Amino acid sequence: SGSWAAVAAGFFSTVFLLDGRGSLRIPARLCGVVVVKPTFGRASERGAAPLCWSVAHLGPLGASVEDVALVYAVIAGPDPAEPLTLQQPPVTLQGWDTPDLSGLRIGVFPEWFRHAARELVEANEKMVAEFQKLGAELVEISIPELDAMRIAHAVTILSEMAASMENYPEHRDDFADSTRLSLVLGRVTTSHDYLQCQRMRTRAMKIFAEVFDKVDVILTPGTALPAPRVPAEAESNGWSDLGVATELMRFVFPANFTGNPAISFPVGYTPAGLPLSMHAMGRHWQEHLLLRVAFNAERLVQ
Repeated sequence: SGSWAAVAAGFFSTVFLLDGRGSLRIPARLCGVVVVKPTFGRASERGAAPLCWSVAHLGPLGASVEDVALVYAVIAGPDPAEPLTLQQPPVTLQGWDTPDLSGLRIGVFPEWFRHAARELVEANEKMVAEFQKLGAELVEISIPELDAMRIAHAVTILSEMAASMENYPEHRDDFADSTRLSLVLGRVTTSHDYLQCQRMRTRAMKIFAEVFDKVDVILTPGTALPAPRVPAEAESNGWSDLGVATELMRFVFPANFTGNPAISFPVGYTPAGLPLSMHAMGRHWQEHLLLRVAFNAERLVQ
């Protein structure tokens, strides 16, 4: 979380990094800054390490929505040297700073939305109510097969990471124990496992496309937990808590898996002063709507 903490502390206005399973959005949420993960193929990844090539997205984080919008405007668009960026509609920021949400349909899947710590749910429900006052229409939705998507995404990203790191066997011992464990899990998956997960990806894209026929954005808490305390002995004993990791990633992985854009932004603080955030996911290529949602939230958070 070094880059995110540096932005939160005011050392930098913006930074842009890669997000394969919330690597941009989760630290941003824990540090109280804004981050947008664009649509897959919207921003060039030329020069980035091909660690998890089918789920990674490059995007900006910043201290404000305006900072993020400015960097997004610079990095988005076709790059002749990056084929994945060449088949995309024109980049637009139209209406991103409109202080109103009239006509916007916001989707909430209650069972998923409320699978989070009480303070996170309460802060996010309060923000949803504020969005309604600004003209947004709340639509209750259902998203089936989320657990199957979560497993398929995990197998996909771990398989790709393990395959990428096979090119650098001399560095295997350079990683922390928890990272080495993740790579072991990736290496034991089979080609059949990977292909089955890509079939699940196709199902996931269809499921979300059907949901986005009904709504413009899907809202959830940023994570299911406030920032967890890391044990003092973590560096010396190879500490890893997959239960905590799962709750931190609960709401962010679908956008990596389906390629949809997403944004994370603050909506309040715990009594101890730790940031609380909201996560919004949108249709492919509609980053400007996500920025508009975050812009209106930013005006309400003190």
